[in-house]
Amino acid sequence: MKREMIVIPYNYDWNKRYRKIHSLLSRIFKNIEVDIQHFGSTAVEGMPAKPIIDVMVIVKNISKVDEYNTKMICAGYVPKGENGVTGRRYFQKFACDGINHIEHVHCYEQDNPHVIDELMFRDYLRINKDAFEKYKRIKIEASDKYKYSPIEYTEYKSQCITEILERAREYYNEGSNPSSKM
Repeated sequence: MKREMIVIPYNYDWNKRYRKIHSLLSRIFKNIEVDIQHFGSTAVEGMPAKPIIDVMVIVKNISKVDEYNTKMICAGYVPKGENGVTGRRYFQKFACDGINHIEHVHCYEQDNPHVIDELMFRDYLRINKDAFEKYKRIKIEASDKYKYSPIEYTEYKSQCITEILERAREYYNEGSNPSSKM
């Protein structure tokens, strides 16, 4: 069995799942957490997505996250370290099949540029219909073309993500908090 890149219609239960995850992560990281955010496509109402809840835990000191690996393992998450992104700590939770992912937890230190980029991208998709439609189309195409290839699925979307993020930066005057424009 291979991991599937299946994009499904938006599901309002994703927000309910996020709230439960938020509650759990708040308890686990209570001593180091600054903020917890739902991001990625499941955080954009109406956006088709892979049914994986992406959660960002913003912390004061990223090196402290490693001290919580045992608690995360007990909660069903697999620690993956930086997993290709410098300054991040990444955790995956798997479906019952042991192959497909159902949750991703990305921990970043509060001044990491990925924090602003991810939130800016999410917020821009929420307010810009053209960006929303373009990303929606690319995600569905990527899923159709690369159903069993996570790397090619991600690569296929990368140019679109870069273009939308550039537009979002212009909109938010690069570096400002996306939420301040809302």
